[in-house]
Amino acid sequence: MNNLYIFNPTKTDQVSQFRGGGRIIQILKENLTVETPRRGVSTIKFVTNLSSVLSHPSSIFINPSFSPFQPPLTLKRIAEKQIQIVFDVIPLKYPNHFPTGIKGKFNLFLNKLALKNYDKIITISNHSKKDIVQYLKIPESKIEVVYPTLGKIFTSNVILNSFQDLNKMPKQVRIEQYNNITIPQNFCLYVGDVNWNKNLVNLARAIKIINVTCVFVGKAFESLKVKKLKSSTKKPSNLQTFKPSNFIHPWQKEFRDFLTEVGDDKRFIFLGYVPDSQLIKLYQQARLNVLTSRDEGFGFSFLEAASQSCPSVLSDIEVFHEIAGSSAAFVNPDDPHDIANKICEIYFNNDLRNKLGKMAKERSLFFSKDKFKRDFLKAIM
Repeated sequence: MNNLYIFNPTKTDQVSQFRGGGRIIQILKENLTVETPRRGVSTIKFVTNLSSVLSHPSSIFINPSFSPFQPPLTLKRIAEKQIQIVFDVIPLKYPNHFPTGIKGKFNLFLNKLALKNYDKIITISNHSKKDIVQYLKIPESKIEVVYPTLGKIFTSNVILNSFQDLNKMPKQVRIEQYNNITIPQNFCLYVGDVNWNKNLVNLARAIKIINVTCVFVGKAFESLKVKKLKSSTKKPSNLQTFKPSNFIHPWQKEFRDFLTEVGDDKRFIFLGYVPDSQLIKLYQQARLNVLTSRDEGFGFSFLEAASQSCPSVLSDIEVFHEIAGSSAAFVNPDDPHDIANKICEIYFNNDLRNKLGKMAKERSLFFSKDKFKRDFLKAIM
């Protein structure tokens, strides 16, 4: 029987808490429990350094974090079996939009060397698998696809997770304010990051065309939250707390252009990080979820929204057809008018909204926790 060690980057890397690494750690902790049938595994431990692994070389080690332009966690083989989780290689696919200097290129070279010591690569879609083969030159036979599942809170019976008309929703489900930010009754929702592949500029243009409100959720939007002026002499007013010029990194160009496009337009509401307990309510209250990315490894917001019967508008790209099947509306990500038209169809058509919401809910059941546990355990053994 082997010990299973899983590296937890979220303890030392705050950014990873709010991105894929943090989500996969959450899913692994919730699903790889004492009750989980584990063939050949005696204990499961989440570690923040490699000392425990080094003292038990006959163990299985899983590294859930891969950043191609950052130094690798280790260049050596430290366990009898080593498994690397790679969500996507989008920065490698689009070097013009994710430029890296000499240091980044050197780290990429080191990461490719480090991957030779891993017995298997786990990724989250067949789309990502093909990219890993092409851009990291990993043999296809060495890569396993394990679709992620939802965090337990998204499937809890305590939370209302079946679609209902907004006017019939219990009052406790609605969010009227979050951190002193007023949430309108009707809005579409974006949950995610701000990199080039997220295609935020075209989304912003579509929102303007259709003239609806869009709520943006994600750690990257934290500094954009509308805050109240503290004053005892006059009524509080709203201020935007950002400038496009504050975001100077080359990878932030799309975000700078997005901020310029948005300006002080009140149709754009930024909530920043929202805990899952509140995020669920936003999915339930939203008219629709929007994810019009140029590329993705999976698309977690589709699955989260689908679990709450919230319909999604997705880009007409390979990975979203793989993940969503026919349970979403698909758009040309390069055409703001097409994005606007599809948003309009769902936003103002309750019948279509109900239909897509139910189809999305059914699709979300495919990504069950039982399937995830079974496929993950099979992949690591």
